Amino acid sequence: MAFRDQHSEPGPAVDPFDRFQTLFAALQARGGDPDSLRLVAISLLGMPGEPDDIVERVRACDRELAPRFGWWSSTASDTRHVLASQLVKAGDRADAFVAEVDRVGQLFRAVGVRRGGVYETLAVLVLRRTLGGAPALRRHVERFAAIYAEMKRHHWWLTGPEDFPACAMLVGVPGDPVAIGAGIEAIYRALHERAALWPGDALQTAANILYLGGLDALEIAERFALIVRQFRAAGAKIGQQEYDDLAILCFLALPVERLVATVIAIRDRLTAKRWWSRRGNLGLATNLAFVHLVGEDGALGPLADAKLLLDIQALVAARQSG
Repeated sequence: MAFRDQHSEPGPAVDPFDRFQTLFAALQARGGDPDSLRLVAISLLGMPGEPDDIVERVRACDRELAPRFGWWSSTASDTRHVLASQLVKAGDRADAFVAEVDRVGQLFRAVGVRRGGVYETLAVLVLRRTLGGAPALRRHVERFAAIYAEMKRHHWWLTGPEDFPACAMLVGVPGDPVAIGAGIEAIYRALHERAALWPGDALQTAANILYLGGLDALEIAERFALIVRQFRAAGAKIGQQEYDDLAILCFLALPVERLVATVIAIRDRLTAKRWWSRRGNLGLATNLAFVHLVGEDGALGPLADAKLLLDIQALVAARQSG
């Protein structure tokens, strides 16, 4: 998977902001955590149909998931809402997904993968997407475990269950696990040394995403650094919590000035609504801009799902530390 050609046009020229507001309002009218509902609304932007009808389908799926992922489970209700939206979007069934979570969990234990709680559930969701809905086989789980082991070998103090969804994404990437681990490490080091980014969990997450692009580590680091400089020139504060947002923008090889201007314009509209702070709105604006610019592109569309899953991970981490 390579970056989009510099001269190609973005997706359909439809302002995503109004559609997002309508979906979010329909979701919020039925109750729920606003942070997760914003992620749900973003995931549903490209679905045809009336917002109320779409939201009711998501709520129905959520009700089907509730007996398996109730308050006693490691998957909180706000995360479950996002899972439901992904299943509806993919045309998947709640009962089939629940059965797959239980079955793949047994495969994980059989090959020695530690229990991962909600991250394990997210990993199964990503595997279903990576494998086109086909059941995960033992060889897929063994590849998952080998990729995780390589991540652990490079950064044993950083790598944990929170990296399970990324490992699931990487199962579908060509190459042996050793080469994948080395490639991610090369990007991690290039981002740290060439783009002057802080080392740590956030940088590892960004490197995991960027490896999906299949480009040279130095080329990726240079583009990342350019995007950082452009955002800072526009007055945005860029810290570790923005690394994954900037990583996903790197897949759009449009002029950096255009990318940043699109994100900043959406951020300012969000700020005017007083939903989040200007800092928090940057991540949401990046999500909206990315989904809008990707449009219906079949090659880049799955990366929007990858970004959403990374945001779910951030949501889970916030719940656990709160």
